[in-house]
Amino acid sequence: MRKILTAALTVLFLFTSSLGYADPIKDSLDKGVKFLARNQNPDGGYGPFGSESRVKNVSDVGITAFIVYTCAIHPRKYTVVDGPFMSKAVAYLLAHQQPDGGFYHPKDPVLKNYRTSVALMALVKLDRVAYSEPIRRARAFIVTQQRSERTNFSRDEHLSFGAVGQSGSLRGDLSNAAYAAEAMREAGFSASEPFWKKLELFVSRCQNSPKGDALLGKSGIGSTKDWGFRYAPNDTRGPSESLDDGSTAYSSYGSMTYQGLKSLLYANIDKKDPRVQGAFKWISDNFSLLENPGMRTPADPKAGLQGLYYYYHTMAKTLSVYGEPILVDSKGVKHSWAAELSEHLMKLQGPDGHWQNTSGRWWENLPTLDTAYAMIALSLCRDDLARQAASKAGAEK
Repeated sequence: MRKILTAALTVLFLFTSSLGYADPIKDSLDKGVKFLARNQNPDGGYGPFGSESRVKNVSDVGITAFIVYTCAIHPRKYTVVDGPFMSKAVAYLLAHQQPDGGFYHPKDPVLKNYRTSVALMALVKLDRVAYSEPIRRARAFIVTQQRSERTNFSRDEHLSFGAVGQSGSLRGDLSNAAYAAEAMREAGFSASEPFWKKLELFVSRCQNSPKGDALLGKSGIGSTKDWGFRYAPNDTRGPSESLDDGSTAYSSYGSMTYQGLKSLLYANIDKKDPRVQGAFKWISDNFSLLENPGMRTPADPKAGLQGLYYYYHTMAKTLSVYGEPILVDSKGVKHSWAAELSEHLMKLQGPDGHWQNTSGRWWENLPTLDTAYAMIALSLCRDDLARQAASKAGAEK
């Protein structure tokens, strides 16, 4: 009952904000953007600098892109004319687009796809017309990162066929593929392009489906049959187990299940498809704001905190795309995800406006990155709650 009441109050806050009253989510976002602006580096970028940088005295291209994107989708829709916290950051990004179209530092090329995908999304949100040429080049670069016939990958032989992965790895993964899918969809990549069907195959092979896949079976990969998603067809960040038939099952977990569902939707898979419905049921059954579900193990009870802010922002993005405001968990409890997530994140915000995970895995000890993740989630929650308020107001007329 309290959760439903909280949801109603949050929607009410947003509805009244349109009349000039309180808007707590926007206030939280304003504190966050001021924190980010105070932590801009001398070179105009954001993220690791000096001794913490992989390349000394250089900002991180990916975190800079995240922050530009964060500010662009802020309720105030910040652009380069709003101050150096944006203009210098965008200049930094554009200066790091390489001849091949990717956004990265040439001395730190491992995360090319992540950084390029987020930079592409940031430029699209800022002004897809003004930045049409760097957008075009970035989009073409992402296509080259897909494992396909062009790179001698075969759909019938190789589990990474259709994937996009880290530049330093020969194996594709769902996290990289999901970022590429989102960037390409945001950039208007045609639904008829072969890229999507290839990506769909890879994403489907990352799902713990009850239905078999010939190459998975041939590779000794079993399934937990819970419809959740794992990091790669033959990898997970949670636990794995040996099944009675000798195959290995790689467990599903929260952040990848959200990424898998979102990627299927971006690949034009119908919401009625069993893969989509199964993933949404896993998400609903395992709804949690306290941990990244599926990561915790008896041996490592704090593992659920790993990637927590990545999980929050992926949750908000996926459920915004899916379009269902209420989830019902395995205990029958209803959750207004946007209301609950926004309330939770506002409680986690530091007095100076930042967010920071207690687990440092995957760079989540960096407050600029966690703040960007949290602010993206809050902006999407606010948008979703505003839609609910408008719908409610329209229905009552």
